[in-house]
Amino acid sequence: MSGWFDLGDVAVVPIVETPRLLIDPVEFFPGYPLGPSGWTAEEPWYDPGRGRLVYTMQAFLVVTSHERILVDACVGDGKQRARPEFDRQDSGWWKRFAATGLAADEVSTVVLSHLHVDHVGWATRWSDGHWRPAFPKARHVLTAPEYDYWRSDAGAAAMTRTGDYLADSVEPVAEAGLLDLTPPDAELGPHVRLCPAPGHTPGNTAVLVTGSRARLLLTGDILHHPLQMMDPDTSTRYCVDPELSARTRRRTLEWLADTVTAMMPAHFAAPSAGRVGRLGSGFTFTPATDLHRPGRYVVAGGPGAVDDAPGAVTRKRREDNGCPGQAG
Repeated sequence: MSGWFDLGDVAVVPIVETPRLLIDPVEFFPGYPLGPSGWTAEEPWYDPGRGRLVYTMQAFLVVTSHERILVDACVGDGKQRARPEFDRQDSGWWKRFAATGLAADEVSTVVLSHLHVDHVGWATRWSDGHWRPAFPKARHVLTAPEYDYWRSDAGAAAMTRTGDYLADSVEPVAEAGLLDLTPPDAELGPHVRLCPAPGHTPGNTAVLVTGSRARLLLTGDILHHPLQMMDPDTSTRYCVDPELSARTRRRTLEWLADTVTAMMPAHFAAPSAGRVGRLGSGFTFTPATDLHRPGRYVVAGGPGAVDDAPGAVTRKRREDNGCPGQAG
């Protein structure tokens, strides 16, 4: 399901790099050798014929009347990576970004939710013999604990399985003076704020987007696959702190179930956005069809539907824009 998501005076546009990456369940979830069960073992989340989880690689463009914010940056093209699917790939992502009508220097902020290989790649592009910032006028937002961890000995050891993506995708941004180390709950503007989500990595964050009609939590890698909704205590092999990751995931899902906020994980196959409900000790996922708009989104001064009147709407934003586990 292509298209974009309409929050009223804010648009959230998925920019897909890889729509269908098939993953062996044992790679990410060693406790699930037979794969997921129940509704999470069905398309589009699972390929039963191949016995593989279905992941999507995507970034999100958040468009308001005065801001253009890119949340995460996928794998990137032409970069040397240890994973065969990522190695020197030619995904066409940049063409899909350009199809929004937005120029690279019009992006005001790039949010790096965390520093894993599949979230930083398009922060740089190859130009004149060097990897240079792809969005040369954007501040690149990242938390200090995240940056410090991946530059430590422990972080360097963790990168041996992927290749040193900091060298070609993050350090050129820092060297250009575009890296902004922010608190994990920083407000990036009237519509967008970070939400602390540690566990998967030390400084991992989610991004809460508040529009005049709806809110959407870009959960990043708080969860990778719907099987973690049925069993929120299940963390991935790649979580730095699996127990903290599980606590963050359950807290976030409980908050989502208790509010009208929709969520959009980074790797859920389309439809990626949905609302959370409770089911026993786990949770359900219902696609947010009311927010979905089919077709290609083109930036033309703001979202297709604008409803930015002050007053009650503004007050409601201030009351409701707290992160999971926090007061508004």
